[in-house]
Amino acid sequence: MTGEKLVRITRENLETGTVARLVAERGDEDTQLATEDELKASRRSMVPDDADCSDLWVFGYGSLIFNPIMEHVDRVRARIFGHHRRFCLWTRLGRGTPDCPGLVLALDRGGSCTGVAYKLNPANAIAELDLLWRREMITLAYRAHWVRMHTPDGMQRGIGFVSRPDRPNYAAPMPIDSEADVIAAASGFIGPCREYLFDTVEALNAEGFRDPHLEKLVALVKQRLAS
Repeated sequence: MTGEKLVRITRENLETGTVARLVAERGDEDTQLATEDELKASRRSMVPDDADCSDLWVFGYGSLIFNPIMEHVDRVRARIFGHHRRFCLWTRLGRGTPDCPGLVLALDRGGSCTGVAYKLNPANAIAELDLLWRREMITLAYRAHWVRMHTPDGMQRGIGFVSRPDRPNYAAPMPIDSEADVIAAASGFIGPCREYLFDTVEALNAEGFRDPHLEKLVALVKQRLAS
C-alpha cells in the first residue's frame, strides 16, 4: 500500500459510493461485493421501509464506537450476552490486501460483549440504516442480528453485526501471537490493521470498558512494530 492515498470511512465516501468503488476496483475474486439491490433486500429483511422506527437502536462494538457516522439522538454504554468481540473476519481490501490479509472485528458466538448503543432519529432512521448497510454489509461478511442490549436505562433491542462461519472470510480462532503477527503486518486502502485495533481499545477505555484480550494484542503488536 506504499504511496496509496488512504480513504477514511465517512458519510460522503459511503453516500457517493467511493468505498464500494474502491472495493470493486481491486477486482479480488475472493471478495464478493454486494449490489445496491442486495443491500436493500438485506436491510428490509431486518427493518422494512414502513417499520416503526420510534425506538430503533444499533449496537457498536468496534469502529462504530470511535467512528459511528450515523446520526443518532441517544448514545449509551451497553453489554450483550451470547456473543463476544473477536478478530474473526479476514479482510483482503480495507485493512489488508490479497497478498497480506488483515483481520477485523465481528461478533462471534458465545460470551458477552461491551459496546455502545445508538438510538437512531425516527425521522431518518431508514436512510441511516441504508448508510450503515453500505458500510458493514458491503461484502456480505456479516449477518445483521437483533441483540438484547443491557444499558443503564434498561434493556433495549438493537441491531448488531455477527460473523458468518459459512463465509470464506471467516477466521477461525487462532493463537494470540498469530493474531498479533497479522495485525502488525496488514494494511489496506482504509489504513493499517493495527490502527483499527489501537482505536478500538482507546475508544473502549474512554467508555470505561476493559477488553483484556485486545489490550494484550496491543502490547504484542507494539512489540512487533518495535523489533
